[in-house]
Amino acid sequence: MTRVHRSPRGSKDMDVDLSPRVPVHTLQRAVSTILHSQAFLATLLPHGIVRLDITTPKQTAATQRWKISLMLVGDTPLSTAIEFSRRPAAIQATSGIPDAECLRRWAMIPFAAQYYDAAQMAVQKILALASPSRHAARDLFDLHHLWSTAQVRPERALSLMEPALLARAIQRATMFTTEEFHAQVVPYLPETLMAHYQHPGTFELLRDVVTQTLSQKRR
Repeated sequence: MTRVHRSPRGSKDMDVDLSPRVPVHTLQRAVSTILHSQAFLATLLPHGIVRLDITTPKQTAATQRWKISLMLVGDTPLSTAIEFSRRPAAIQATSGIPDAECLRRWAMIPFAAQYYDAAQMAVQKILALASPSRHAARDLFDLHHLWSTAQVRPERALSLMEPALLARAIQRATMFTTEEFHAQVVPYLPETLMAHYQHPGTFELLRDVVTQTLSQKRR
């Protein structure tokens, strides 16, 4: 979201969708080689990261996960993770260069990468809302951003949704509370936006807009 759709929301972890054709051992060897290389660590040193403590708690055919403790100057740990999920169906991805502002912020040279376009990302977020095993207020924030800033036409995403899943997503959207939003989303926003989203009534308005937009197909 941040790198290609200009979302202001930061993320603690990195999630990547992967073709099932990539063998478990191939990905495990490639990622581990990168994470343990001195060349990779050298790119992190300018950001105050002096060491990586790495574990591989899950390495299955469906999901592969690396947990990483970024050790900052002064032995201050910062936890993150990288998770790869194999998708049984074809991944509807597009290719492009990450947002120029994001590249400048982290002093990175432009590079090409595959990602979900804004409409496909909206579909992924609606599916996430409908998932019975997930309860993430960030999905509401991301949908609102995709519709209001990335200018996704809601009807395009909604036309790809099964009615039962869409109904479940609408129901789940109404269940999020202001307290959950403040705990799960606000700390990952820039300081310039924190005050806005902490203002009483702001989250309720965002939730209502998302819920009403999701409901429009049913009218």
